This record gives sequence, C-alpha cells and structure tokens, in this order.
Amino acid sequence: MVSIVYTVILLVSLLFLVRKKEETESYFLLKIIGYFVIGSFAFNINQLSLPLGFVVNLMFFRPKLNGHVKRIAAFMGVLAFILIQWILPYAINQWEGRPQFIEHDLGSVYKVNFQDEYERITQKLKLENNSLRLEDFEVDYVEDGRMTDLRWQLVGKNDNRYNLYKIQYDFSKKRYEVKYRQLEAWPQFILLVDADHFFEILHVLNMKDITQSKGHYSSYGIQSSGGRINYAVENHTYFIESNGKIQLLEDDQLPVEGYSISIFGVEKTSEERDRQGNITQESFEGKEPSVYLFDVNNSED
Repeated sequence: MVSIVYTVILLVSLLFLVRKKEETESYFLLKIIGYFVIGSFAFNINQLSLPLGFVVNLMFFRPKLNGHVKRIAAFMGVLAFILIQWILPYAINQWEGRPQFIEHDLGSVYKVNFQDEYERITQKLKLENNSLRLEDFEVDYVEDGRMTDLRWQLVGKNDNRYNLYKIQYDFSKKRYEVKYRQLEAWPQFILLVDADHFFEILHVLNMKDITQSKGHYSSYGIQSSGGRINYAVENHTYFIESNGKIQLLEDDQLPVEGYSISIFGVEKTSEERDRQGNITQESFEGKEPSVYLFDVNNSED
C-alpha cells in the first residue's frame, strides 16, 4: 500500500512540475525525479523517521537551471515523506486500533460456557485459535451468579510482530468490546498458555459448587495470569489431570510449576465516606482461595 501511495504522489507531482518548466534543460524529468526522491528520503532512528533528504537538499543543493521547479520537487518529496512516514501509519494504526463490538447477552457465570465465548470472539475477529496465547483472565461475580466484570487478553504472533487484543464485556450494553494493538515485542509470549487449552481447562470447573463451598461473600472472583508459576502454598490447591479429573495436591508434592486458575471470595475490609455519606474509597481482600493448577511439573525437576 505504501509503495502504491508513493508512486501515485510521484506521478501526480511530475505531471504538475513538467508544466512549470522555465528553462531548457537536458534530462529535466530525471532530475525532477531525483529531487523528489531526495526530498522524500527518510532516516530512521529508534523507530522515528526523520526527513534527512530534505535537510541535505536545503544545505547542499543550489540548482542554476529551473531552480524554483526543483525546490518544489524537493518540497513535494518531503510532503510525500510526511504522508507516508507519519500520517499514513498513524491513520492505519488508529483504524486498526478502533474498538470492535460483538453483541451478545451473557447469562449467569454458573451457566456460561467460556469456551464457547472464546470461540465466538475468535470467529468474529477471524483469528487463528492455535496461534493465540492468553493473559490476565478475570471474572467478578456475586453469589447468585450475576457477573459484574469479565475481561482477558489474547496475544498472537505474526512474523516479528505481536498482535494484542484486549477484550472486555460491557454489561450495560450487553456486548464485548475488543481493542487491538500491534507491538514490536512481547517478552513473556513464550511463557503464556495456549488460549484454546486454557478455556478447555476452565470448562472442567464447576463454578457453582466451588462458589458454594466458600460460604457467603459480597462477591467472588476467578483469575489467571496466563503464565507459568512456581507454587508451594499448602492446602486449597488442586491440579487438573489431562483427562479433566481434579485431584487435591498433597503438601509433600510441593513445590510444583504450572498454569493456574484461582477462585476466591471477596470481602470488604474498609471504606471511607465523605461528609454527605457517599463512599469515596473501598478496600477489598480475597478470601478462601482455591488454586487449580494444570500442565503441572515438579519445579525441582
């Protein structure tokens, strides 16, 4: 696309400048092209493009014949530089990074199939499931199963770039909002769990039974960083076998390494109010955590 835009600008400039010719000059057209190319020459440093060619033209080039036309050619070249190196990438980034919305009404956390939700999003965005990793999955909900927050990130690799999709559900508008960014680096990518595998594991868990076993809290949460962790906390720790069977992790098996899904109650520990009695600040603390590990290895191996 960039080469097409550059060629179109060059051709339009040449058609305009040929008519501005003031003096007879051999190889005039080639010289005009040269001044245009010099004016559009870019010097890249730390991902920043600078119009070095135009600066060189101003400092060292003093044409005797058709000088006015050649200066216009260099000026058009730097305009092409600004459009291609600055404006066009910014516009493309803004267009690609615009939020995308996926209309869908979510029900209770006890009934929703997160594996289906993941597939719904990847199909709508036309993403390849087997190339995606998951990071920062989080669900907040109350005891009756009504969700108050749902978000996660998907990361995909395309050649030497990384595609980041931030996904959040808007409960007031009953739709997903997906924000996209392209990044040069994502160091933890190789450590993240395959997204498809994560949602397969999550589907094994019976959220209602797990929640009821924790007792009554103001709210509950499900979280996973998506990365492998070393784990050595005794009690309330389980591991999920490859066949989906859940086993209690014995203390003498610790420490281990694996991916984790944490489910916990949330209790308000403090709050501050203004003079009108409105809450200005609240603090919460996770209680009764249950950690479910999968793809477990002994960390001492």
